[in-house]
Amino acid sequence: MSIQAHYRPATNTDLRQIKDFLSENQLPDSGVDAWLDNFIIAEDEKSALIGVAGFELHDKTALLRSVAVDKNFRGHGNGRILVEIIVKNAEVRGAKTVYLLTDNASAYFERLGFEIVSRDNVDESVKTSVEFTALCRDATVMRKVLN
Repeated sequence: MSIQAHYRPATNTDLRQIKDFLSENQLPDSGVDAWLDNFIIAEDEKSALIGVAGFELHDKTALLRSVAVDKNFRGHGNGRILVEIIVKNAEVRGAKTVYLLTDNASAYFERLGFEIVSRDNVDESVKTSVEFTALCRDATVMRKVLN
């Protein structure tokens, strides 16, 4: 199934739908409210949500989070485009490094330029995030250094 996705910044009216979408994709929604301004959503031609991604900004470090694409729309580049948009937005906001936490997608993110790193090598500002401290304590940590 090939569709032309439309990507746009999330708004307050999208919050409930984003949280439901993350839950359906087994991703935590804690903290989405606080960082909603840093979220992008992908929609199909009927404005149905098909993907989402966001980031938290901690000083000069970003935490990529909540990357999910509806299973019916995977494999068409929507996730890659969402990640590229988020990384660029984080860079524009001053981020020099982007981290992420994943349970099962490290190979995917390696193809997007992220590398696996030890938790000991994570910027201190990110270590205080809810995702890092409470939600994904056993997840693989990955990093991408920006230009």
